[in-house]
Amino acid sequence: MSGTARVARRRAPGALDPHSPTFQAFSDTIYVGVLLFALSIPLVTWFAALTAGVEALRDARAQDRHVRARDVWSAFGHRLRRHALSQMVLPAIVTALLVVDVVLLPYAVPGELWATLLPAVLAAGLGAIALRVAGAWRRGIPTTAVYRTAWRRMSTDAAGSALLVLAVVCAGSIVALAPLLLIVMLGPLALAALAMDRETPETP
Repeated sequence: MSGTARVARRRAPGALDPHSPTFQAFSDTIYVGVLLFALSIPLVTWFAALTAGVEALRDARAQDRHVRARDVWSAFGHRLRRHALSQMVLPAIVTALLVVDVVLLPYAVPGELWATLLPAVLAAGLGAIALRVAGAWRRGIPTTAVYRTAWRRMSTDAAGSALLVLAVVCAGSIVALAPLLLIVMLGPLALAALAMDRETPETP
């Protein structure tokens, strides 16, 4: 190995170096998490914020740059203006039904274990589907095409779907142990959705 190669190898940035790709991905994920938490404060906007975060992370990676707040805001505003039904209304209804299930299941299911386990399983499954939709979402592609792609990926990419379920479970467990981490948790979930997005949805 030449002396120049040895010097280059010694000077290669480590994972904690602010200029390394690993640190850039980590800082972008945390930054996106904070932005998405702020955009999700009205509650009904959480899914629009999640899909906006996925788009911002995807664009930043494609252009080899850091995530910018204006990119997240632009994607978020686009969803509120053009896709209010699919990005706000439907996710809000599903979330409300899940909350109702959590409240009612202890009275409908015998045993405390099942009353706790069933809502957790339901939430993890719905969360994985939400991450699939968020990963498949693209501007200019019809909503129905995105839904079809997300649903198909749930079965054809079973390993990826299992990882998304695990991501939701881990995120919920972390927030349960340290509630303050909710401020950044949507960032890692958006990154998980992006990681499982391995193809572009096809238009009809």
